[in-house]
Amino acid sequence: MNQPDQKPLGRMIYFMAQDIKNLAEKVLAPYDLTLEQFQTLKVLSKTSGMTQRQLGLAINKNPANMTRILDRLEAKSLTIRQQDPADRRAYLIFLTDKGSALRDMVVVVFDRFSANVHEGLTREMKQTTRNVLERMAANVERIAAIMKNDLK
Repeated sequence: MNQPDQKPLGRMIYFMAQDIKNLAEKVLAPYDLTLEQFQTLKVLSKTSGMTQRQLGLAINKNPANMTRILDRLEAKSLTIRQQDPADRRAYLIFLTDKGSALRDMVVVVFDRFSANVHEGLTREMKQTTRNVLERMAANVERIAAIMKNDLK
C-alpha cells in the first residue's frame, strides 16, 4: 500500500512514459518520423526481411497498426514490402537505402536524447529499474492470463 504522501507507482510509470514519448515525438518531428516509425526502422536495421507479423511482435503493435505504420514508411520510400516466397499470403519488410540512411542519422540524435533522459542515473540504478519493471511486467502478464481464463 502506498504511504499517504507517496504517488502510486503505476501512475508515476504511466506519466513518465507519456512524458518521454511526447518528448521523443518532438525530437523525431524534424525528420518526419513518429516514435513507432523510428522503432520500426531500428528493428529492420538489425533484422531486415522480417514478416509484417514478426515486426509487429518486435515493436508490440497489432496487425492493423503495423499495416498503417508500414504504409506510411513505404509512402516515404523508407521501406519496401516484398511477397514472401515461402508464404504467398505474407510480406517481407526491408529497409531501403533511404530508410537506412535516415535511421543512421536519427539514431545519433535519439541516443543523445536518451542519454539526457538517463542523466544522473548510475548503471546500478538503471539495472534496478529494469529488474523492477520486468517483475511488474511478469505480474501484469500473470494477471492478464488469470483474467482471460476467468472470462472463459
